[in-house]
Amino acid sequence: MKKKKRAGIKAKLLLGILPVVILGINAVSFLSGQLATNALLDTTDKYMSAELNGNINSIDAKLQSVRSSAETLAVLVSNTYKNDDMLVYKKIFGDFVSKNDFVRGSGIWFEPKVYEGDIRYKGEQYVGPYWYSDGKNIVEDWSYSNASYDYFSQEYYKLAKAQKTNAAVITDPYYDEVSGTIMATCAAAIYNNKNEYVGCVTVDIDLKTITTMLDNIKVGETGKARMVTADGTYIYTADITKAQNGINIAADTDPINTISHDVVTQDAGIAQYTDSMGKVYAYFGTIPNVNWKLIVYMPYKEINAPSTAMTTVTVPISIGVMVVSALVVIIIARSIAKNVKKVNAFAGNLAEGDFTVDELTVKSGDEVGEMSRSLNEMYRNNKGIIGNISKEAVNINEASTTLSAMSQELSAEFGRIQDNMTNVNEAMMNSSAATEEVSASVTEVNNSVNKLAEETARVTEEVKVIAERAAKVQKESLAAHDSAIKVAKEREDELNAAREKAMVVKEISKLADMINEIADEIDLLSLNASIEAARAGDAGRGFAVVAQQISKLATETATTVRKIQETTSSVQLAFADLTASSEKLLVFVNETATPDYSKFTEIGRQYGEDAGLFGELSRTMAEMIENIRRTMEEVNTAVQNIAEGTEDTASRSADVTGAVENVSHAIDSVAELATNQQFTASALAEIVNNFKLN
Repeated sequence: MKKKKRAGIKAKLLLGILPVVILGINAVSFLSGQLATNALLDTTDKYMSAELNGNINSIDAKLQSVRSSAETLAVLVSNTYKNDDMLVYKKIFGDFVSKNDFVRGSGIWFEPKVYEGDIRYKGEQYVGPYWYSDGKNIVEDWSYSNASYDYFSQEYYKLAKAQKTNAAVITDPYYDEVSGTIMATCAAAIYNNKNEYVGCVTVDIDLKTITTMLDNIKVGETGKARMVTADGTYIYTADITKAQNGINIAADTDPINTISHDVVTQDAGIAQYTDSMGKVYAYFGTIPNVNWKLIVYMPYKEINAPSTAMTTVTVPISIGVMVVSALVVIIIARSIAKNVKKVNAFAGNLAEGDFTVDELTVKSGDEVGEMSRSLNEMYRNNKGIIGNISKEAVNINEASTTLSAMSQELSAEFGRIQDNMTNVNEAMMNSSAATEEVSASVTEVNNSVNKLAEETARVTEEVKVIAERAAKVQKESLAAHDSAIKVAKEREDELNAAREKAMVVKEISKLADMINEIADEIDLLSLNASIEAARAGDAGRGFAVVAQQISKLATETATTVRKIQETTSSVQLAFADLTASSEKLLVFVNETATPDYSKFTEIGRQYGEDAGLFGELSRTMAEMIENIRRTMEEVNTAVQNIAEGTEDTASRSADVTGAVENVSHAIDSVAELATNQQFTASALAEIVNNFKLN
């Protein structure tokens, strides 16, 4: 019977190996390119996200600094607007503006007729001073404090008035034609101690610092950044005229307008669009509190450039490898085919059971030569083996029976192992879900800790203001205490001096008594003189006249002395009343006012110490909050590691389960094979009889 001709080994090698080599090389090239692209995209995601978040945090920190300053100024004005004049505010606001390059100017905008600190503006409808820096000088501008500007209708004033606290708000940026820069206004409401709205403080922010920072962002070779408001109006882009003219990203002529809806409606994300350079990846995020959107973007062509370059290099190499592989396979196939024909003829005789042929002559040392030597060895060994096969058939049959029983036992054991691994898999899945819940909880705690840190920072600022007021109260109270003691001492010294002077009044009274006695004696003498003059007759007439005048003088002197005595008595009574009142005043100052001033000074000191203690507690709380935040980050990292470990364990568990299942199938196959061997052993004796051994 003529055998059907089949393809030779050379053809099989060419048809079998070359396609595999070609497909393998192509597959490796494709997979290498794909893996490189995926790795580049993953690395780009991380890099772009880090760049985006870093710039968002920097911008938020600058804006938060301005908000805190505006809120502090608003609190200061709320406590002083009834007493401090504009010179005080000019000094405070001027120092603030001159020390902050980020600030273009700052102003106070009062409600109608509420400002009372400066008599020049008391009762005015518009009181809105504005201070800005002109070189080294601070300029006070009142040109906006009028009905034509009407600051009550301005956006910043309405936003501040809508706030229920003095929390600062920032308006959307706008282009200032005077300065030629993009600006925004931060406004903080002013509430008095009755929680009544009395105006607002504004801080004009020059966004040049932010736009310069964004201008320096360079992602790769051609990647850049843009920033828009919450509604999509440009704040910054490479074409500055778009920001100056208030162009909205949705109305932009650039293809980036196709992702405007995603940017405006989502807080963060990744979007794609196509421009003249091809596909572009855009990463965007939201700046807290102002809802401005920062966008960084890079062409996909640039992201995938290393992968493209690698593909360009590997394709020619792959083609060369395929050509060389074909030539090598052809040469090797010819050599192998020649030797295989000899081996095939020898093996054909052995296959027919003819062990009477001569052994092969082996010259080559390759695999075919090895195969020839192996066939010769098999030829020599099989003669004896085949003779013993029939004898060992019985033993094989018994071993097959034992192997079948053991296979069944192993199959049962592997079934139990498989059930246990299934339970382990379910436990791992539950652990993974629990880990995700813990991670979410840690994230919520982190958010709460960040909010608490913000509140602690605000309290620390307020404590500083309280400490300054306490120091001022203590200083003023101490000064008033010293002044009261000084005044009391001076009044006491003056009272003692007055008492000494009052002794003169008593001396005057004594002198008046003496003068009165002398007047009485003079009056008596004048009476005696008149009697003697009457006795003398005409000779004593002139003396009588003198005596009458002396008597009249004595009478008038007595009258005057009585008036002096009455006056001195009144003076003494009045001085006594004055002395009593002064002594009461001194007692009040020394025993009541001075101790009260001392207590007030002590209260001011204690108030300052309490403020210092409260500030220390705030700082301690801030440190504790920072420690909590770091701890929560470590916990979050640990949870993520546990989650990854759980996923890896689950994956390995699944692999083990699959392996157990495969082994179980293999055991079943072994059992089946053992059964088959029982039948095979019975047929071996019949088969051996077909071999020619002699």
